[in-house]
This record gives sequence, C-alpha cells and structure tokens, in this order.
Amino acid sequence: MPLISRALRAFVVVAEELHFGNAAARLNISQPPLSQLIRQFEAQVGAELFVRSTRSVKLTRAGEVLLQHARRLLAEGDAAVHAARRAGSGDAGRLTVGFVSTAAYQVLPPALSRYRAEYPDVELALEHALTGELADKLAAGTIDLAIFRRLPRAEEPDFVYERVHREKMILALPADHPLNRYERVPMARLDGQDVVGFQREASFYFHSVQTRLFRDHNVRPHIVYESVLPTLLSMVECGMGVALVPESAATLRGTGVQYRPLSGRANAFDVDLYCARRADNLNPTAQAFARVLRESTREAAPESAAR
Repeated sequence: MPLISRALRAFVVVAEELHFGNAAARLNISQPPLSQLIRQFEAQVGAELFVRSTRSVKLTRAGEVLLQHARRLLAEGDAAVHAARRAGSGDAGRLTVGFVSTAAYQVLPPALSRYRAEYPDVELALEHALTGELADKLAAGTIDLAIFRRLPRAEEPDFVYERVHREKMILALPADHPLNRYERVPMARLDGQDVVGFQREASFYFHSVQTRLFRDHNVRPHIVYESVLPTLLSMVECGMGVALVPESAATLRGTGVQYRPLSGRANAFDVDLYCARRADNLNPTAQAFARVLRESTREAAPESAAR
C-alpha cells in the first residue's frame, strides 16, 4: 500500500482512538512504528495533527479538518476498489450482445433472464442483425459477443467459437397438406412440391442449408416464394407451399401449420447455433454471459431431447 494511503488510515485510527496503544492494536502493529509513521505523515502534511502529552492525545485544528476529509477519501477509495473488483469479476460494467432472429426463439430468452438475475448491475445492450453483419461487428469490436449461425468463410476471423445449440431442420406444412400423413417425411417426397424458401440475401445461412439439402437428396422443388422467418410460416399457413425450417420455429405458429421431421441422409438436417467472441476480448462480462448461456442451454437440452 502506498505510504500516503497507509499513513492516512493510521491517522484516522489514531484520531478515533486518541490513544497510540489502542490504535496500534487495531492496526495490528507495534506502537513505535505507528508513532514514526504519524511523524512522517505530519511532515508530509506540513502541520502537527496531534497534541501529545504523557497522559493524553488530542487532535489539533489541522487534525480535525484532515479527519473530515480523510474519512471521505478512504470511503471513496474503498468504493473505487470495490467497483474495480466487481468490474474485474464481471459483476458490473457494460456488455453488448448481438444475435440472429432464430436465437431469440429458444436460446436467448432463458439465458437473458438468468443473466439479468445474476448480474443486475451490468449495463446490457442487445443488437439484432444477420450473421454476416454480426461477424463484421464482432471483428470491429463494436459488440462483445455474437450468437449466430456459423458461415463457412474463405478467411476465418480470429474468433473463439462455442456451439451452444443444435437442432434439426424440419418440414412446415399447411394443416390440410397430403404429406401430413407421414410421421417422418422422406426428403424425396419434396421433389416437385411447391416450396416457400429462404431468401438468399436476407437469410443466407438457411438458404444455403436448404439448397444443400435439395441438392444432396436430388430434390427439385418448385420455389413459389422466398422470404424469412416468420413470414415463411405465414405463407405456409395460407397454403402457398411447404417450407424447411429449424425446429425452434415451431413455436411461432399455431394450429394452422403442421410440423414433421424429415428422413434422409444421417445428420444432414443438423443446424448449429454458436456463441462467438474475439480471441482478444478480455471483458469479464462477456465471459460471464458465455458461462450463463452455456449453462442455460445445457439445462434446456434434456427437454429438447424429450420433445
């Protein structure tokens, strides 16, 4: 501890006790070093702070004035140290999280609820954007974390990735569609079907997934309309066609849309959601949020498996 801070605390204790022996006991030091410390402090201040006699110790006028300020300074110093510790542990500060829309269906809400309960003093900002935009924001350092679908890139950014959710692509159908008779719809049955597809510019990841699924299963659908969730499901509900959607989207529409799992090549229908941060991001609030997100999705996993 710097001399001035150590001496200031010693001065306050002596001023409160008005007895060097009692003050030394409180400070857990012997009396001679305490007396020497106070003498050095008085020399730094340039004024006597105590009137000493063999029978008593009293504050001088300078000591009385200093005591008023010293208590405030020490309290502010303690508060500053406490605030720094909280910021260092992730208990306080600012956090900006970016996310894609499908993260908001199942993954983000329980994580946010839990995080706000555990870290109420963190200033939390949320940004909704497409995966490509979130990757750019993450690279630029304007957001701390991104929850998005991982796109293959020619040059991989220096991000730390953690998969936080895996789900299947399923088939959304109008309530009266003939394919509803299947418990699990073979991909081959989609050949020639009217399909409401994902728009490439606005939903590149899922557009890429549906294109791969059609290609790998030799399916040639009739794309009648392209959009994004949840508009796709509105088009399905009004009978325009069927749609390949992530299973978490099944929470968006009621009885007007039916959902069926798909059968085809093994693991072909898996789609993953990642939490990413820059490798050089040392913000403790980001690490705390990543932990909460990890724990909340792990706890939700058995429920998803049961469904």
